[in-house]
Amino acid sequence: MTRDITSASSRRRFLKTTGAGAGIATLAGCLVGDDDDDGDTGGGDDATGGNGDGGDDDAEPITIAGLQPYSGPFALYGDTHTEGIEYAIEEINANGGIDGRPLEHDAIDTESAPGEAATILTNQVESEDAIAAVGPVSSDVGVTASQTAEDLGVPLYLHAAGNLDILDKDSRYTFRTALPPAPAFIQAVADIIDSKGFDTVGAINGDYAWGISAETAIDRVFPDDLDLTSAMAPAGESDFVPYLRDMPDDLDILVGSGHPPGLNDMFRQMLEIDLEPELFTAAVSPPEASYGAIGDDVANGFTFGHLPDVYSEEYQEIAEQFSEDTGEYFGPTQAAGYVTGHLIAEGLREADEISRDGLSDAMRDIEFDTIYAEPIQYTEWGELDQFQLIWSGFELDAPDYYPENDFDLVEEFRTDTLDATDPEDFA
Repeated sequence: MTRDITSASSRRRFLKTTGAGAGIATLAGCLVGDDDDDGDTGGGDDATGGNGDGGDDDAEPITIAGLQPYSGPFALYGDTHTEGIEYAIEEINANGGIDGRPLEHDAIDTESAPGEAATILTNQVESEDAIAAVGPVSSDVGVTASQTAEDLGVPLYLHAAGNLDILDKDSRYTFRTALPPAPAFIQAVADIIDSKGFDTVGAINGDYAWGISAETAIDRVFPDDLDLTSAMAPAGESDFVPYLRDMPDDLDILVGSGHPPGLNDMFRQMLEIDLEPELFTAAVSPPEASYGAIGDDVANGFTFGHLPDVYSEEYQEIAEQFSEDTGEYFGPTQAAGYVTGHLIAEGLREADEISRDGLSDAMRDIEFDTIYAEPIQYTEWGELDQFQLIWSGFELDAPDYYPENDFDLVEEFRTDTLDATDPEDFA
């Protein structure tokens, strides 16, 4: 049974690195391979072409445009994603860059505004010769940025932006990195519900592209015999009490995954009105932000999904090095930025030429073994294929790689290896 109760100014960041320690360079080699393999790459006509000069300080940088949300409801994602990608760029540049040329992350605040993101991307391609772009989080931004990237012929790497409509089978320049599309994400929630034997389920989705996709997926993949109470809340909502009061008192699980901007408020308010389901599912939430907003209560059933395998030895080695070098926590969101930086570098190494088209073509053949549970690989249209989604909760202890922390993550659920979502199945 289903019950519907729906009712800054821009900041510019540049990274111009000169190198990092030998420890970082050695660690990076485990991820990106031998730089000697790319000696034949040449310059393309459609991007920052021309061979490097063997590491000369005056070598022309290869620019990656950052469409990062440094303000607005998704700011916490932009900051942590940037920390990860810029750390990866330090490693790559310390190992000689790409064919002797350094990478540079040139990021501007999109303010989570679709039109602003399209303008920034266009300007970065036309004035800075950006070879690729990273960073969209909001699905609304992802839809517009993807359309712009396809028109410009520039590879775009989505940080989150899991709306299914962002990609279709004609897409050639847009690639997901840290968040599978809503149907795959919500299917994982359905699998958790099934594995736990839950019967009474609540869901609150955001009234924007991701939340609408999540609602559609819930209708498609959740079992028909659930006692399901669903709501649609504005994307900028911060007061979820009216929606929560309409939920059953005996709720087994509250699915907050469809409203990423409101997750922390939703969970806190849920506990304040004594609604205590066994589990609460978030989206790809930075755990340090959730702990900071919620405190120790986050250990009372808050879970979130992510692709980085934070429980692997490789992840924890990088997290420890990151913490030693920066003094900061290396969580799944930083890891997603880190992986994206190395993924672009690996694509440029494997490309026939250092160009936008060369990079895009290389992505469709890549099988990049990194700190995700499965190697990154793509369909012809840029959808993640053969991946695992991990769900983590919290415990009030510190990880060995960051002893200053007030929390650690504990694995709650891991999917099987999943095939790519076919957009035509949800047309």
